[in-house]
Amino acid sequence: MPRHPLLDEARSAWRRRETETAVRAALTAHAAGDADGLALACSIGMRGYRADLLAAHRDDVAALPEGILREGVLAMLQIGDGDLDSAVARIVALAEVPLASVPGPVAGDPLEGEGMLLPLLLSYVATGCVASASWVPARRCIDAARAVMAAASAVEGRVAAPEHVAFDLLGLDAMVEQHTAAGDAARRALIETLAPLRMRNSLSPAHALALVSLGSVEHLSGRLGEAALNLARGARLAPAWRPGVRLHAEVELAFVRVRQGRWREAAEAVRATTPPTGSIEHDWLEPQALAVHGLFLALRGDMDASRPVLDRAALLCRDTPSFLAQIVITHARIMMAISLSEWPALRRALEDAAEPGYRHPYRVDEWRMLNLLASWHLGRVDEVRRGVALWTAQPGADQSAYAWAFVSILAEHDERYGEATNAVDRALALLTLDHDPLGRAWVRVVAGIHYSLFGAHGRPDPRRALVVYEDASAELQELGAGGLARRYDEAVAATTTEMQRGSRGGDPTARLTEQQRKVADAVGQGYTSGEIAGLLHLSKRTVDYHVANIMRRLGVSSRREIARVLGGRR
Repeated sequence: MPRHPLLDEARSAWRRRETETAVRAALTAHAAGDADGLALACSIGMRGYRADLLAAHRDDVAALPEGILREGVLAMLQIGDGDLDSAVARIVALAEVPLASVPGPVAGDPLEGEGMLLPLLLSYVATGCVASASWVPARRCIDAARAVMAAASAVEGRVAAPEHVAFDLLGLDAMVEQHTAAGDAARRALIETLAPLRMRNSLSPAHALALVSLGSVEHLSGRLGEAALNLARGARLAPAWRPGVRLHAEVELAFVRVRQGRWREAAEAVRATTPPTGSIEHDWLEPQALAVHGLFLALRGDMDASRPVLDRAALLCRDTPSFLAQIVITHARIMMAISLSEWPALRRALEDAAEPGYRHPYRVDEWRMLNLLASWHLGRVDEVRRGVALWTAQPGADQSAYAWAFVSILAEHDERYGEATNAVDRALALLTLDHDPLGRAWVRVVAGIHYSLFGAHGRPDPRRALVVYEDASAELQELGAGGLARRYDEAVAATTTEMQRGSRGGDPTARLTEQQRKVADAVGQGYTSGEIAGLLHLSKRTVDYHVANIMRRLGVSSRREIARVLGGRR
């Protein structure tokens, strides 16, 4: 029987990486009676990570001779069904067959000249294992893939694997190492492999998963700047035929941006984050997308809308575990519990994040702070004392803003007000842009409460309290954290009233900070908020926030009255 012309069309479409077109052409040739059509469709479907296109032909695939085409497609379809364990067993069993007995291009894979399918399949199954936090099976697949590739390299005429597979394995190895606390050899090997490519500007779609994996490892190690760079580069390079790599990168990058305080950039990325329909990876990707959408609803203060989205993501994770979705959900629940003062909920979220085999994204001092915060608000003062004593005995603790904040809290509790003031001053001095913005806000709350109640030498200092409250509120407004910012605004309003009560008859402009005086002077000269933003190198949002606080501090209700008060002073 002559070769069906659609087979040539299928190969041409595949060379253009038009996977769906290629598979459908090959399947049409198969339906027309060409025996080579199904084998070609299977090979293309696996290489393009679109085994879902063969789901309707599962019975035909199952009737193929035993080998890589049959077992590979069935394993990929099992992943789509959520049966990861069976997929691992099926593919690892193939890897245990001596390479010399594995058929070559004539009897097996028609595209083996592009690289063996077995390492690709092992790498793909390992990716599923990593995504679902199944670290031991992931390690089995990675080791098996490398063994197959090493054996293939010794066989003349055999291409061990498609180009991207070796880089995928490097990245996956580093991920497994990070989550199992197995050292950092794989991370260093990954960095050393990517560095010369980066220097030569030779990174390509073949390196996308390796870059995303490195970004994830750096994130979990607390190196947020490096994480963001690698995740962003990996997302840009991810080819259209690997949508799962792109979506994972976008979700984790959005989360890293949140941790960096760059919420607006994160929000832009999240708006377009949707799992690919029809992909066998959909069930792994959907909870990731839902989790990050739920996080942003919570950050905006819309807790009622956030809860069902996060609950849906958590429910999906029960059937198809996703370590990234779980990390994002945990962060959202921690943030919500703190925002709503739901301290038992905070304790439960922290306990979930401390489960064996689970990696949370918090730095050591952040993790200690969160746990002590829960203990303090649950009334476990002795537990906090022990925790702070252990913490402050650690090297570097004197450089932690969070540690000093807790030293201040305990000193204040023991009525050692001078010591509390010194500690809270030290905490504020140590705050940097490297801190999570919500952590910075918490330190400022601790300081604001202390200054408003005790100040220096046990006497209230509302003016000083107002500065830190306003700093916290301004930053949260700039981030877009409306719900949290409203809570700080309440503290600002109450403290302003107290300060005005204590300073009647004096110069009202003495109530302003140096930055507020600059803004007020510009307002008095008739400049708009946009013009003031340019003059003082601030955002318009920050200028508007300063103007609102200036009016509150001066006890006026319009910009014109600010000018009147300033004119009266002159």
